[in-house]
Amino acid sequence: MLRVMIVMVTVIFFINVIFKGNIFEAFFFSLAVAVGLTPEMLPMLVAINLSKGAINMSKKQVIVKRLNAIQNFGAMDVICTDKTGTLTKDKIILEKYCDVATRDDVDVLKMAYVNSFYQTGLKNLLDRAILKHEKFDVKQYKKIDEIPFDFSRKIMSVIIENEIGHRLVTKGAPEEIFKRSSRYELEGEITEMEKILLEDLREECNKLSAEGYRVLAIAYKDINIKKNVYSKDDENDLI
Repeated sequence: MLRVMIVMVTVIFFINVIFKGNIFEAFFFSLAVAVGLTPEMLPMLVAINLSKGAINMSKKQVIVKRLNAIQNFGAMDVICTDKTGTLTKDKIILEKYCDVATRDDVDVLKMAYVNSFYQTGLKNLLDRAILKHEKFDVKQYKKIDEIPFDFSRKIMSVIIENEIGHRLVTKGAPEEIFKRSSRYELEGEITEMEKILLEDLREECNKLSAEGYRVLAIAYKDINIKKNVYSKDDENDLI
């Protein structure tokens, strides 16, 4: 901007001196032009600076669609974004269904399917991924009740009736399921939960999360005393 001002003011000064012959008048007129140029050139200056910022961001593999955003970028220390639907397809695919030994277990998938199938609340992307992965025949089950999801519990449960009786099937955040589980099932055998196993499970969940997986835990409980209505107080002593 300074270079343009110097060139233009100098040219205007000499033109005025040549045609009007008054040095002082030419000087003050050129000075007025310089002062008037400053606000006129500021929008151009801002645009150039924002463009340079966008170029610098592109070198760090960031695409800036709106130049005005560059100013906000410069004022930030930490930026939190939700990339779903922007960089991804807003679609989740079920990749693994495993037991506590991280081996594939169809019973785990079937239990998750029953939970998602009988859930009457808003089915999220995880539920859709479970239901789409594989179809199971659930006609032998009758839904008794449902304990809806909330953000304090981070889990939800459905209660179904099978040939044995009532079974509560819970699905949700692993850390919340772990807190409510006292036993685990492996290869058809039910064993008391050990602290060291819980630590291994947490470590496995953290590993999967670091690899980009969304991890869900599935647990259940067979209920001897049948009820018509169940509550979140029943979500304990899970397997």
